[in-house]
Amino acid sequence: MWTLVLAVACIALGRHLFRPPARLAAAALAILALIPWLPSSHAEPPRKPSTQIVYRFDDHRYLELVGYRCEGAINYVDEKRGIHTPMIDQFARVFLPPIMHADDDGDFIFIPYHEPSAFRVSKDHGKTFRDARWVGIIDFGSENIKQITIVNRQAFIETKDGRVFMTSKPFGKGWGMLVVDPVNHLPSTVFSERPEFQDLPTEVPEVKNYKGWTEMHCDPDLQGPPKATLGTHWNAFQADVLAFLGRTVAWPAAWLVRALA
Repeated sequence: MWTLVLAVACIALGRHLFRPPARLAAAALAILALIPWLPSSHAEPPRKPSTQIVYRFDDHRYLELVGYRCEGAINYVDEKRGIHTPMIDQFARVFLPPIMHADDDGDFIFIPYHEPSAFRVSKDHGKTFRDARWVGIIDFGSENIKQITIVNRQAFIETKDGRVFMTSKPFGKGWGMLVVDPVNHLPSTVFSERPEFQDLPTEVPEVKNYKGWTEMHCDPDLQGPPKATLGTHWNAFQADVLAFLGRTVAWPAAWLVRALA
């Protein structure tokens, strides 16, 4: 209300001032005093993508999802090594079945897409990622996976019907980039003669002292900060004008009134 009174007073004062500079100053102050009374923008501004950690390997390595309603891009982050690598650029969602990534060194990272048509694999501590693939055709989706375990630089995929798929041993050309059923499928493929596929484990190795997450988490209601729009800029300008008038006019006037009282 006081800014409206100030505007009216400046307009009235300007009519009685004969020198142009004084009249211009009164008019300018009146315009400033009217700005807070002009309509503000009440439209909800669009939001920037939210960023949230969806999986933790340990206290310094994690996956972050940047997007809307749990869909977007997934990045791999290693705070100790200063690594921040885009892993899946767009349309990524979290993988829902349990996953235990117990390869603590981080030189073998194995992350499934939300539907296990393929996997993202890094063998250089997360600096780069490539697609790993299945050997043969799979006949199931993520809802049929019991758990994925990564340990001893190998990935093991257990299905609910009792099968165990796995990557090769960690040596040889292209190790860790193929996922195979060593019992039902490997013997009939050309990979059965490769050294890295010999004497594969018959069951998932035991994992001890694992400190990471056992499943991915995502909050679909998490929102990012609002984007800057003409409306938000206008609202900020009105607030700045009001603060300026408070410092330069209202506060000195109030101080003078108290001093004279």
